[in-house]
Amino acid sequence: MIKSQNEWKLQLRCKMRMLIIIVLALAIGTMANAEDVELVRDNKQLALIVVPDGASAQTKATASKLAAFVKEASGAELPVVAEKDLVADTKQPLVLIGQTKLWPVSFEKDFDDDGFIITVQNHLVSICGPTDYGTEFGVYDFLERYLGVRWLLPGDNGTDIPTTKTIAIPEGITQDQPIFFSRLFSGLRGAAEGDWAKFNRMRGRVSFHHSLGENIFPPQKYRDTHPEFYPMKDGKTRYLPKDGDYTGWQPCFSEPGTVQVAIDTICAYFKGHPGASSFSLGVNDSSGHCHCPKCQVHISTEKNFLGFEDYSELYYNWCNKVVEGVLKQYPDKWFGCLAYSEVAAPPHHVSINERLIPYMTYDRMKWIDPDIEKIGHAATEAWHAASPSLGWYDYIYGTPYYLPRVWFHHNGGYERYAQQHGVKAQYAELYPNWGEGPKPYIFLKLWWNPNQDVDKLLNEWYFHCVGPKAAPDLAAYYAIWERFWTKDILSSKWFSKNGQYLNFSSTGYLADVKLDDLLESRRLLDSCLAKCSTDKQRARAEVLRKAFQYYETSIMTYLASSNPKAFLDYETSVLTYLAASDNRLKLITKPTR
Repeated sequence: MIKSQNEWKLQLRCKMRMLIIIVLALAIGTMANAEDVELVRDNKQLALIVVPDGASAQTKATASKLAAFVKEASGAELPVVAEKDLVADTKQPLVLIGQTKLWPVSFEKDFDDDGFIITVQNHLVSICGPTDYGTEFGVYDFLERYLGVRWLLPGDNGTDIPTTKTIAIPEGITQDQPIFFSRLFSGLRGAAEGDWAKFNRMRGRVSFHHSLGENIFPPQKYRDTHPEFYPMKDGKTRYLPKDGDYTGWQPCFSEPGTVQVAIDTICAYFKGHPGASSFSLGVNDSSGHCHCPKCQVHISTEKNFLGFEDYSELYYNWCNKVVEGVLKQYPDKWFGCLAYSEVAAPPHHVSINERLIPYMTYDRMKWIDPDIEKIGHAATEAWHAASPSLGWYDYIYGTPYYLPRVWFHHNGGYERYAQQHGVKAQYAELYPNWGEGPKPYIFLKLWWNPNQDVDKLLNEWYFHCVGPKAAPDLAAYYAIWERFWTKDILSSKWFSKNGQYLNFSSTGYLADVKLDDLLESRRLLDSCLAKCSTDKQRARAEVLRKAFQYYETSIMTYLASSNPKAFLDYETSVLTYLAASDNRLKLITKPTR
C-alpha cells in the first residue's frame, strides 16, 4: 500500500515527538547522574581521598581504611593525599576526610563528639565530625550507606563487602549522632573483636567503676597523714586499710577534707591526661561504709530496696561537691559512678549534678516479666527525677549460656524507653558467644539510635550474612530462640524474679527446651548452609552451625543425666533426620542417563 503524503507527515511528527521524548529522558537521566559524584567508574579510579594538613594518626588511618574497602569493593585504588599536595582548582572528584580547608564544616554547640556530617556537592564528598572519632564513624556510616558494607561478625569472613563496578555518591547532606553518647561492651577478646565493635560505632566515654580507694584515697598515701579520711566501721575507731587494699571500705564522706583532696586529685589527672573525657567516682567494692557520728546523721533509718543501709543522701551530696569543684577548671568533663549496694537507691533530697552519671545495674532481659518491668520502670523514673543523666549497666551474657540467648524486639522496646527517661550512657557485660549471631550487632545499632526498626536491622543482617536465599532459614532459626527467651522461659523454674541478673551459672533452663525446636534448628541451619552462594556466606553459616552443634551437644549431655528417655527420643529423631537427609542427598547427586 502506498502511503499518502499526509500519512507520512503524521508518522514523521510522531517519530519526532518520540525522539524529543527520548532525548529529554536521556537529558534528565544525564542531569541526574551529573549530580552524583563518581569515585569509581568501570573499576577505574576517578577520585582522590584527601586528609587535612597535619592530620592525626587516627584520621590518616581512617582514610586508609576507606581506601582499602573501596578497593575490595571495586578493585580501584583511591590514593590518599594531604590537602597541600592537591593541584590548585582541581575538578577531580575528592573525598575529604576531616576538617579540611576546601570544605570547612561547622557544628552546633551541642553536636555530639561521635556525630558526623556527610556532604556531597559538585565534585566533592566531605566526611567530617567534630572529633577524630566522629570523622571515623562518619566514614563507617558512608561505607554502610553507599557501598553496602556490613560488619556482621569479627574476623575477615565476618565482613560483607558487596562488589561493584561503579561507585557514585548522590548529592545531598547527611548528618547523624548517637542517642546514647557512651556505648561499651566488656568481655571482647582480641583485635578482631575490638575492630568489629569499633566498626559498629562502639565507644565508651564514661569511667564509672570502683575507684575511690585506688584512684583518690590510696592508703599508702593518706593513711598515716590523714587517718580521718578512712571509715569508722564500728562507729568508734578508724579502719586503716593496708597498702594496696581497695575493697571492703569507703572514705568518710562527712569529712570535709576528702572533698578538696578529691578535687585536687581529679584536676591533676585531667591536666596530665588532656584527652580524658571522664573520671570515676565509683565507690569501692564490698561495702564498708563509715559509721562515725557525722556520717550517722545522714544515713536513712530505712534500708534501700536491696536491703542495704541507705547512704545515697550522704554519698551523692559528696559527689556533687567534688564535681562542682572540678567543673570550675574543666567544665566539659563527665563523671560516672555505680548505683550499687548502699548507694543503689536515688537520694530523696539531693539533685545530682547533670555531669555525674549514676549507672543502674540490672539484667533487663528480665523485663519480659510485666511485674519486673513495672518495678524497673519505677526505679528508672525515680532515678531520673533525682539525676538528669543516667547510665544503664546490663548483663547480656552470651558465653555462659548453652543456647543462643536473644531478645531482639524486647531489646528495642527498652532502649526506646531508656531514651525517653534520661539514659545517656550504656554499658553491658557481653562476653560474646558469636553463635548468637546478630545479638551484639543489634545492641550496638540500637545504642546508636533506638528508634531504628528492629526487623529491618535483622533482615539486613541475615541478608548480608548468608545471602537472599538462605536468609529466611536463618531468620526462622533465631526466631525460635527469641520466642524461647521472651515467652517460654517465663514459665520456667529457672527464671527468677529476684536478684540483679539471671543465674547464668545454672543450666536449669535447658530443662525447658522443646526437642522439636532443637531438631528444627538443626534442619534450618543445614538448609541455610546449603543455600549459601559464596564462600564467605558459607564460612559465616558454618560458624553459626558449629555453635549450634555445641548447643545441641550440651543439651543432649544435660538430658542424658536428667531425662534419659528424652535423650533417647531426641537421638532417635536426629538419626531419622540424618537418614532422610542422606537419602535426599543421594537423589540429588544421582547421575542421570
